[in-house]
Amino acid sequence: MESGYGDENWIYVGGDINIICQSKVGKTTRNLIDRHRSPQNPGFFIYAAFQIVRGSVHEIEASLLNHLKWGLGFQPLPHFSTSGTSECFEVSPCHMADLVEDFIGRYFSSCVTYETTLHGGMSRYQCDSDIIRYFENHGQSPRQLPRPEPRTLGRENYFTGNQETYEVDLGGGHYVEVATGLQMHRDDGE
Repeated sequence: MESGYGDENWIYVGGDINIICQSKVGKTTRNLIDRHRSPQNPGFFIYAAFQIVRGSVHEIEASLLNHLKWGLGFQPLPHFSTSGTSECFEVSPCHMADLVEDFIGRYFSSCVTYETTLHGGMSRYQCDSDIIRYFENHGQSPRQLPRPEPRTLGRENYFTGNQETYEVDLGGGHYVEVATGLQMHRDDGE
């Protein structure tokens, strides 16, 4: 697995814990940890990211932003002080991540990796499940979920497939290997 740092190309969807229905679509050619820290916006975080292993991340981002604007009709929010075009949209990060994955899958499918041993779907970095639930359920339930606590993420947390489960712990040293469905014991391989 990649570590999330070094000269790596990513297309990412960012969110703001304080603004549920807004997301940012961007690219980085360095690492995701540089993108999750914003001194101007402490509520910003990476919701999902797709590592680009082939092709031009610049071309993919430009095509994606054009597709969002002209193909799907989403207008980028203007920068307040300049009225220039931003990469932010009034779309929740949950929905935007699905749109970005669909776009990459349709037009740039050979540029990313897939979880072939598990489900065959596109591999991605994904934020923690409690953050996903918070954004998915916000405003849809009479009982609001508590706001997730701030994270202490470092370089080692940013890699594609970070939320995938390759084995399920059954306790007592027993586990199920998800790819094969076989129940095993930790001492079996020694």
